Amino acid sequence: MNAPPSPAALPEQPSILFACASNILDITSGAALSMRTLLGALAGRGFRAVALQATIFDSPQGGEHVIKAGEDHKDKHMLRTIVFGVEHLIVRTDQTSRPLMTCKEQEVFLQRFRHELQTRRPDMIILWGGMLLEMTMMREAREAGIPVVFYLVNGGYKDAATFKYVSVIVTDTEATAQLFKERLNLTCHPIGKFIDLNLIKAPQRKPEFITFINPSFEKGVNVFLPLARMALTEVPEAKFLVVQSRGRWGVALKVLGYTPEDFPNVKVIGHQKDMRAVYAATRALLLPSTWHESGARVIPEALLNGIPVIASNSGGSAELVGKGGKVFDFPEDVKTKRDTRAPDDVVRPWVEEVRKIVRDQTYYEELVAAADKEALKHDLQANTTRFIAAVSPHVLASHNIKAASSTGGAGESVLAVALKKKKASQARRVHASGKKRA
Repeated sequence: MNAPPSPAALPEQPSILFACASNILDITSGAALSMRTLLGALAGRGFRAVALQATIFDSPQGGEHVIKAGEDHKDKHMLRTIVFGVEHLIVRTDQTSRPLMTCKEQEVFLQRFRHELQTRRPDMIILWGGMLLEMTMMREAREAGIPVVFYLVNGGYKDAATFKYVSVIVTDTEATAQLFKERLNLTCHPIGKFIDLNLIKAPQRKPEFITFINPSFEKGVNVFLPLARMALTEVPEAKFLVVQSRGRWGVALKVLGYTPEDFPNVKVIGHQKDMRAVYAATRALLLPSTWHESGARVIPEALLNGIPVIASNSGGSAELVGKGGKVFDFPEDVKTKRDTRAPDDVVRPWVEEVRKIVRDQTYYEELVAAADKEALKHDLQANTTRFIAAVSPHVLASHNIKAASSTGGAGESVLAVALKKKKASQARRVHASGKKRA
């Protein structure tokens, strides 16, 4: 085992380690985008933020830029870069799919994780996932006395054992917190979305399209396609924009029995690294999700651009949309039979809403004003403060500091106290180690 560093070598600020095989430089993953933004915001507040990850992505398209950047360093098992003040350590894998990560690659990852714990001892670990690698890291972090923060923004977890070593769970919406309270009796802390306004705010807008992002079956492409087809005759002036991501337009057409010629009113583009041009051209956003949408980040991104949202009442969508758009319920078979076209009676209310947004300028301006008001709820710094407040008691407890001894509600002062405690403890360890060697 490596000897602990001297107290002077420890960072002079609170530290956080994101440790998860999933790569947060993935441009097709909402969770990755949120985590990258949160770590950047913490770095901006003086935290030492490190992301230990692998070349694992939600889709091949999501990690193309990372793979390409690493081509000049094929002899290295690990890549390192700094983005917005966050140090990214990336373990190379042969495949980009999480289930295909080999035992050897996971061992390399785990050894680096242990190195981080032993030499730079973070004040907290944050991650998601419940496979063997993640469970091992959570257990070892807790055994080392380091709090584990679980970022829970996926409705798919079904086993309470996944959270056995977790200190605190944070999530994005009250809807997801309630889901896991009912399902697994977990206590989750809703802290909102993490969105950097500078990266998504269009400087000028010329709204033209009704936009649908990620034509996947979970996102409701089985609703969008018959909707666009009906609008072709009932609202012929409406123009639709489809932005591909994990969901692919051609796959959806084939499964649902359409051809490209069926949609002269639809423009299809590839995945966008920069969404500002898309939002600049968007009049309204469609989100007909058919699964538990914990907190689709495209909703607050749209609202922050003054764009109304038409969404299904799925998970946290209604909560995020608020009065900045319209929310519709789906019958159960539309959500379960995702490879089947939604019937006309389900689609028609959506088409009617599109008609009003396209033809009634007064109605549209009222929705835009409401969207602007709802956008105020999605302030990055406010949500970062909420995150710090949720995790601070657990960091304090890990250093045997009573919460009542803290002198500030925002959390930075709390973690500064914890840092001093950590450095004093580290000094004692170094002193004791020196005495033993003597």
